[in-house]
Amino acid sequence: MWKLVFGSVQGTSHTQSGMPCQDYCSGLVSGTTVMAACADGAGSAELSQLGSKAAVDRFIKVACGDAEPTKEQLEAWVDSARENLLEAASETGSAPRQLACTFLAALVGDGWAAFAQIGDGVIVFDGPAGYELAFWPENGEYANTTRFLSDEDYRQHLRVEIIPRQVSELAVLTDGLQMLALDLAGARVHDRFFAPLFKAVRKGPDETVLQALLLEFMDSKRVNERTDDDKTLLLAARITPNVSPNLSDATA
Repeated sequence: MWKLVFGSVQGTSHTQSGMPCQDYCSGLVSGTTVMAACADGAGSAELSQLGSKAAVDRFIKVACGDAEPTKEQLEAWVDSARENLLEAASETGSAPRQLACTFLAALVGDGWAAFAQIGDGVIVFDGPAGYELAFWPENGEYANTTRFLSDEDYRQHLRVEIIPRQVSELAVLTDGLQMLALDLAGARVHDRFFAPLFKAVRKGPDETVLQALLLEFMDSKRVNERTDDDKTLLLAARITPNVSPNLSDATA
């Protein structure tokens, strides 16, 4: 059984400039499988918040967690997410690049996990030697750029991985939290960021209360002092009982 919590908050730079939160995420539990998708709209794209929502909503609608997917199925679900982004662009009379967004997706069932990603952001899961990354965030040709689902050559940058083992903790986050989540010098996951978060999810209150705490954490002074970007975080954990939560430990 999974416990799932997720949300997005507007970055302080967007609050000051009047720009909307361009991140979007969603997730659900279907039987013994948790499904998650997150997207980060490009800051330079006028309607990227629409692209993020269109891509995530379609992926969650078409993805199926009844059994371990094949690589081809995962790619087809991402293709469908992109098609919905293109339809949203057409409906608004916009070029696809105006709805540009990165894209991250994960499905975790009993004995398997499947991941897909275009661009930056991070998918983290537990492993036998600590927390692991599905993919290192991909940057574009120039500094502070990345790859987008709306790009014509998006398939060349779509990364897919399926692992045949049990995963009990999953995190998906956009690049607004990357500097907190990753040890960039060591090219590895920052375990001290994730351990208290997963502890809070596993042992804490119900999802409604946890979601409010998650949004409060992402918009806290301690986090905003280290990033002014939009922030998205999805956490899922197989439930075990009896430890009190403290989300704020993640920035200690």
